[in-house]
Amino acid sequence: MTNKSLIVFSLCSLFLFVSCKDEPKALEWEWPDSPSLTKIPVAQKPKILWIDASANFKYLANNKENVSKYLDLAKSSGFTEIVLDVRPGCGDVLYQSSIVQQIKKLGEVERTDTWDYLGTFINEAHKRGLKINASLCAMLGGTVRDGGVMYREPEKAAWATTMYYPSGLKSIMDDANSYAKFFNLVNPEVQNYILSIVAELATNYPTLDGIVYDYGRFTSINSDFSELTRKEFEKYIGQTVTNFPSDIFTWNGETVVPGKYYKKWLEFRASAVYSLFEKTKAEIKGINPNIKFGTYTGCWYSSYYELGVNWASKKYDASKYYPTWASPDYKNYGYAALLDFYMTGAYGEALYGANTEWSVEGGIIKAQQVVMGDVRVIGSLYGLNFYNKPKDCEDAVYITLTTGDGLMFFDMIYLIMYDQWNNVKNGIDRALATDN
Repeated sequence: MTNKSLIVFSLCSLFLFVSCKDEPKALEWEWPDSPSLTKIPVAQKPKILWIDASANFKYLANNKENVSKYLDLAKSSGFTEIVLDVRPGCGDVLYQSSIVQQIKKLGEVERTDTWDYLGTFINEAHKRGLKINASLCAMLGGTVRDGGVMYREPEKAAWATTMYYPSGLKSIMDDANSYAKFFNLVNPEVQNYILSIVAELATNYPTLDGIVYDYGRFTSINSDFSELTRKEFEKYIGQTVTNFPSDIFTWNGETVVPGKYYKKWLEFRASAVYSLFEKTKAEIKGINPNIKFGTYTGCWYSSYYELGVNWASKKYDASKYYPTWASPDYKNYGYAALLDFYMTGAYGEALYGANTEWSVEGGIIKAQQVVMGDVRVIGSLYGLNFYNKPKDCEDAVYITLTTGDGLMFFDMIYLIMYDQWNNVKNGIDRALATDN
């Protein structure tokens, strides 16, 4: 397979799982002062390798030896933790469950073995002194390629988010442009379903080090516009929305034109995400306080409101910096303090630039300023950015560990495809040398 073919394969395999790399937007804020944080040595900072389910399935689905092999490589490269994707976009799982069907096929790869995928990773990681965290694609229940629970179970399909396009409203299940099928996060039945999955995971795997939410969000600015969500929003504001959805916003081509309730709507969406995270943390800690709760988001806070997520500190008043979309009460739903650990995608292709979200350095710095010390910021790197750039890979690892509070590398598939293991190791070693 040629290098070009490998890139195409990788992009197809990871299409669902890589956060969108939006174009930089004009910034409407000035940088606040950095929060005061106690510095910790690089040796104490987590160095996390993310293992995506779909992209790595051909290596891991039926091969226990490869589990050991890649964990050995992770350890020798300097990683200290693993995030293992065990509930990918289809909504089925890679562990023993009485709630959700176990995955037998992802893409063209069938799983014929029956050994416990997550249980094996936990045991083998702990043998090597590696911590292991299980990742769940929280609001996903199906993909065009792999089907999933929303395709299989009509009652779950009824939970699908409703999309609002210039052409009108439609279920995401009927939307040919949506590869990933999202649940409606506002729906209490959806939240209870996800919480039941979390509870089972924490109960059945008590030696897990952490549970991570990926895709703990809405799919985009144009979801959810169901009648259920309309009614919940009306309860939230204590008013009837006469013209829905035009009182929220209208379309001018592909551009959103805010309506009378636009800011309150964005605030309401952030409150729904906050509620899910608050309940999730309580669920996990009520079962096993030793299991940490974490999440991943992109670092581009200036546009992350489109996904309904406020990952900031409650002390960070977004309305001072983003008055076009943030209400004064938006800050009440910053969820940073709910997290035990937070991974931010510093996915800009530039390495340096402290005053932009779109560099590795600046993305981490901005995230630190937004969370204001409520949680430490683990900078996350996107391996595809370093295709055929071994020195950039090394430098990015070094920057992440010396600027932020840890490293997360997405994804192992790139380490395998581009043989980046030594580049990561060299970056970690350089950062460790700054402790002396």
